[in-house]
Amino acid sequence: MEPGRLEPLVRIRCPSPEDEARCRRLLEAGGLAPESSLTWLVVRDASPDGVNRLLVVGGALGRVVVREQIGKLIGWLVDRQGSLEGRSRNVKSLVERVLTSGGLSQCHAPKPEPALLIAARQLYERIMAEGAPFVAWDEFLELFCAPVSKAG
Repeated sequence: MEPGRLEPLVRIRCPSPEDEARCRRLLEAGGLAPESSLTWLVVRDASPDGVNRLLVVGGALGRVVVREQIGKLIGWLVDRQGSLEGRSRNVKSLVERVLTSGGLSQCHAPKPEPALLIAARQLYERIMAEGAPFVAWDEFLELFCAPVSKAG
Protein backbone atom coordinates (compact mmCIF):
# COMPACT_ATOMS: atom_id res chain seq x y z
CA MET A 1 0.00 0.00 0.00
CA GLU A 2 1.35 3.40 -0.89
CA PRO A 3 2.26 5.83 1.91
CA GLY A 4 -0.14 8.73 2.44
CA ARG A 5 -2.97 6.77 0.83
CA LEU A 6 -5.77 8.98 -0.34
CA GLU A 7 -9.28 8.20 0.79
CA PRO A 8 -12.53 9.31 -0.80
CA LEU A 9 -13.63 10.91 2.46
CA VAL A 10 -11.88 12.19 5.59
CA ARG A 11 -14.24 13.15 8.41
CA ILE A 12 -13.20 15.67 11.04
CA ARG A 13 -14.88 16.11 14.41
CA CYS A 14 -14.82 19.73 15.60
CA PRO A 15 -15.77 20.47 19.22
CA SER A 16 -17.16 23.97 18.55
CA PRO A 17 -18.15 26.31 15.71
CA GLU A 18 -15.05 28.38 16.44
CA ASP A 19 -12.80 25.36 16.10
CA GLU A 20 -14.60 24.32 12.92
CA ALA A 21 -13.76 27.75 11.47
CA ARG A 22 -10.13 27.32 12.53
CA CYS A 23 -10.01 23.81 11.01
CA ARG A 24 -11.50 25.13 7.78
CA ARG A 25 -8.89 27.92 7.56
CA LEU A 26 -6.02 25.50 8.25
CA LEU A 27 -7.23 22.99 5.68
CA GLU A 28 -7.79 25.65 3.03
CA ALA A 29 -4.31 27.07 3.70
CA GLY A 30 -3.02 23.50 3.18
CA GLY A 31 -4.64 23.39 -0.27
CA LEU A 32 -7.66 21.28 0.72
CA ALA A 33 -11.35 22.05 0.20
CA PRO A 34 -13.28 21.25 3.39
CA GLU A 35 -17.05 20.82 3.21
CA SER A 36 -19.75 20.68 5.85
CA SER A 37 -21.65 17.39 5.97
CA LEU A 38 -24.16 16.81 8.77
CA THR A 39 -22.12 17.10 11.98
CA TRP A 40 -18.74 16.71 10.27
CA LEU A 41 -16.24 18.78 8.40
CA VAL A 42 -15.23 16.64 5.42
CA VAL A 43 -12.25 16.63 3.08
CA ARG A 44 -12.45 14.49 -0.04
CA ASP A 45 -9.59 12.48 -1.52
CA ALA A 46 -6.93 13.26 1.06
CA SER A 47 -4.67 11.32 3.40
CA PRO A 48 -6.26 11.01 6.87
CA ASP A 49 -2.82 11.35 8.49
CA GLY A 50 -1.96 14.38 6.33
CA VAL A 51 -5.24 16.11 7.19
CA ASN A 52 -4.77 15.41 10.89
CA ARG A 53 -1.20 16.69 10.77
CA LEU A 54 -2.42 20.04 9.36
CA LEU A 55 -4.91 20.35 12.24
CA VAL A 56 -2.37 19.48 14.95
CA VAL A 57 0.34 21.78 13.60
CA GLY A 58 -2.18 24.61 13.31
CA GLY A 59 -3.35 24.22 16.91
CA ALA A 60 -6.92 23.17 16.11
CA LEU A 61 -8.82 20.98 18.55
CA GLY A 62 -10.65 19.15 15.76
CA ARG A 63 -9.29 15.74 14.81
CA VAL A 64 -9.75 13.27 12.00
CA VAL A 65 -12.27 10.73 13.24
CA VAL A 66 -10.28 7.67 12.15
CA ARG A 67 -7.28 8.94 14.13
CA GLU A 68 -9.46 9.23 17.27
CA GLN A 69 -10.86 5.74 16.77
CA ILE A 70 -7.44 4.17 16.12
CA GLY A 71 -6.39 5.72 19.43
CA LYS A 72 -9.31 3.99 21.14
CA LEU A 73 -8.27 0.66 19.62
CA ILE A 74 -4.73 1.16 20.94
CA GLY A 75 -6.09 2.07 24.38
CA TRP A 76 -8.24 -1.06 24.40
CA LEU A 77 -5.23 -3.24 23.52
CA VAL A 78 -3.14 -1.68 26.28
CA ASP A 79 -5.98 -2.07 28.81
CA ARG A 80 -6.15 -5.81 28.01
CA GLN A 81 -2.38 -6.14 28.57
CA GLY A 82 -2.02 -8.55 25.67
CA SER A 83 -4.73 -10.90 26.94
CA LEU A 84 -6.73 -11.23 23.72
CA GLU A 85 -7.86 -14.85 23.81
CA GLY A 86 -11.54 -15.05 22.89
CA ARG A 87 -11.70 -11.34 22.06
CA SER A 88 -11.58 -11.42 18.26
CA ARG A 89 -15.16 -10.11 18.11
CA ASN A 90 -14.15 -7.12 20.24
CA VAL A 91 -11.24 -6.35 17.91
CA LYS A 92 -13.56 -6.66 14.92
CA SER A 93 -16.04 -4.23 16.52
CA LEU A 94 -13.28 -1.69 17.17
CA VAL A 95 -12.00 -1.95 13.58
CA GLU A 96 -15.56 -1.61 12.27
CA ARG A 97 -16.01 1.50 14.42
CA VAL A 98 -12.89 3.08 12.89
CA LEU A 99 -14.23 2.45 9.40
CA THR A 100 -17.88 3.29 10.04
CA SER A 101 -17.34 6.48 12.04
CA GLY A 102 -14.76 7.55 9.48
CA GLY A 103 -17.23 7.01 6.65
CA LEU A 104 -14.97 4.44 4.98
CA SER A 105 -16.86 1.16 5.35
CA GLN A 106 -17.68 1.14 1.63
CA CYS A 107 -13.93 1.10 0.85
CA HIS A 108 -12.53 -1.16 3.59
CA ALA A 109 -13.74 -4.06 5.71
CA PRO A 110 -12.22 -5.85 8.69
CA LYS A 111 -10.16 -8.93 7.92
CA PRO A 112 -11.51 -12.29 9.16
CA GLU A 113 -11.51 -12.57 12.97
CA PRO A 114 -8.49 -14.93 13.28
CA ALA A 115 -6.39 -12.49 11.23
CA LEU A 116 -7.63 -9.58 13.35
CA LEU A 117 -6.49 -11.32 16.51
CA ILE A 118 -3.03 -11.93 15.04
CA ALA A 119 -2.81 -8.27 13.98
CA ALA A 120 -3.95 -7.07 17.41
CA ARG A 121 -1.28 -9.19 19.11
CA GLN A 122 1.40 -7.86 16.75
CA LEU A 123 0.34 -4.28 17.37
CA TYR A 124 0.22 -4.78 21.13
CA GLU A 125 3.73 -6.24 21.14
CA ARG A 126 5.00 -3.32 19.08
CA ILE A 127 3.32 -0.80 21.38
CA MET A 128 4.96 -2.40 24.40
CA ALA A 129 8.37 -2.60 22.70
CA GLU A 130 8.35 0.96 21.37
CA GLY A 131 6.32 2.78 24.00
CA ALA A 132 3.06 3.95 22.42
CA PRO A 133 4.14 4.36 18.80
CA PHE A 134 2.14 6.21 16.18
CA VAL A 135 0.00 3.85 14.10
CA ALA A 136 -0.29 5.37 10.64
CA TRP A 137 -3.48 5.02 8.63
CA ASP A 138 -1.72 2.85 6.04
CA GLU A 139 -0.42 0.57 8.79
CA PHE A 140 -3.89 0.26 10.32
CA LEU A 141 -5.29 -0.74 6.92
CA GLU A 142 -2.51 -3.27 6.35
CA LEU A 143 -2.92 -4.86 9.76
CA PHE A 144 -6.69 -4.93 10.13
CA CYS A 145 -8.46 -4.33 6.82
CA ALA A 146 -9.11 -5.64 3.35
CA PRO A 147 -10.50 -3.62 0.46
CA VAL A 148 -14.20 -4.01 -0.20
CA SER A 149 -14.70 -5.61 -3.59
CA LYS A 150 -17.07 -3.80 -5.91
CA ALA A 151 -19.59 -6.11 -7.51
CA GLY A 152 -19.77 -5.29 -11.16
